Amino acid sequence: MSSLRSAPRISASTTFADYAVTTATRLLGSAGMEAEQGTRALRRMLSPWGARRIGTRPGWHSDVCADGSPIEFSAAFSREGLQIRALVEALPERSDPSSAQKAALALTQGLTRDFGAAGDRLAEVSDLFLPDEDPTGFAMMHAAALAPTGDPEFKVYLNPHANAGLTGIERTRAALDRLGFTKAWAAVREYAGRGFDLDRIVYFGLDLTDGPESRVKVYFRHYDASPAELDARMEISLQHEAGFLGAFCRQLTGSDSEVRAQPLVSNLTFTAAGGDQPVSATLYVPLWLHSASDRTVRDRVSAVMREMGLPVGGYRTLLNQMARRPLSSGRGIHTYASARVQRGRSRLTTYWSPELYDRYPPARYQRG
Repeated sequence: MSSLRSAPRISASTTFADYAVTTATRLLGSAGMEAEQGTRALRRMLSPWGARRIGTRPGWHSDVCADGSPIEFSAAFSREGLQIRALVEALPERSDPSSAQKAALALTQGLTRDFGAAGDRLAEVSDLFLPDEDPTGFAMMHAAALAPTGDPEFKVYLNPHANAGLTGIERTRAALDRLGFTKAWAAVREYAGRGFDLDRIVYFGLDLTDGPESRVKVYFRHYDASPAELDARMEISLQHEAGFLGAFCRQLTGSDSEVRAQPLVSNLTFTAAGGDQPVSATLYVPLWLHSASDRTVRDRVSAVMREMGLPVGGYRTLLNQMARRPLSSGRGIHTYASARVQRGRSRLTTYWSPELYDRYPPARYQRG
C-alpha cells in the first residue's frame, strides 16, 4: 500500500479513460492543437479497458511507467514544432501474459480497422514476439503521435524476452531478418560492444505505417555505461553528431560518471531508405531517481532547452497541465528525457508519468 508521502493525487474511482482523455485535452489545448482527433484515437487505444477504475494499486504492473501506470504522455520539442504523444499498454482481463497478448492484439486490430494503421510488418514477426507457449512479461505497448489534423501515427513496442524459447538476441536477429534487415545485425552487434549482458536489448519497435521511411527500432538498456561512451558509440548512426550527449546527461542527472541508479536507454533506428546502417541513434536519460523532486528536474530540463534554443515556456506550460500536485512534493512525473542533434537541428522529448500509484517510484530494471 502506498504511504501517505507517496500516495497519488487522483481518485481511485476515476477511470483510466476519464483521466487520459481529460489530460490529453488539456495538453493538446495548451499546445494550440485541436483535441478532437487526438482524443478520439486515445479513446480507441483505451477501449475497452479504459472503463475500469484506476484503483489504489496496479492489477497488472505495466511496463510503461516505473510505478506501474499503463499510460504515459510525452512532448517532443524542436524548432520545427511540437508533437504530443501517448503511450499505453492495454490492460488484460486477467493478470497473465496470455491475456495480455489478447488485449494487445485486439487493440492493434482496432487501430488497423478504425485508423488505417498498417499491420503487415507486425504480422511478419508476431509469432516471434507473441508466442503461444509460456509467454512472459509484457506483450506489446502502443504509441500514438496525436496529430492536430489527420489520423495519428501509431507504433508498437514488442518484448524481445517474450518467452524462454528464444533469447532476446535470437528473437531480435530473427525479426530483423524477416523484415529485410539481415545485414543490420552487424550494426546492432557492434553497438553492443561490451556484450549483450551489459548492453541488453529490451524493446523492438515498429511503426505501423508503410513506405521506405517506416522505422524499425532496437532499444537497449545500458548497465554501468557512461554517457560519453554511448555518445561515441552512437557515431555508428548515419546522422549522429557527437559531443552533445555527455553534457546533456550530466546536466539532467547531476553526474558525469556511469549512470547506475537507473540505467540509460538508447535505440538504433533502421529504415528501408537507410539500408543496413542506423539512420539515427537516440539516448534516453532516466530522471525519476536522479533528483529530490520534479521541481529540480524541471529546472534542469529548462536549462538544457535554453542551451538548445528550444521553447522553455512551452515545456513548462505542458508540465503544469500534466502535474496534479506541487512539483516539489514528488519525483515521479518525469520519467525520461531524450535528445538528438542531426544536421544542426535539435530535438528534445520529455516523458511524463501520471503517477497513478506512486509519486516516489522505485528503481526498475536492475541487473540480475
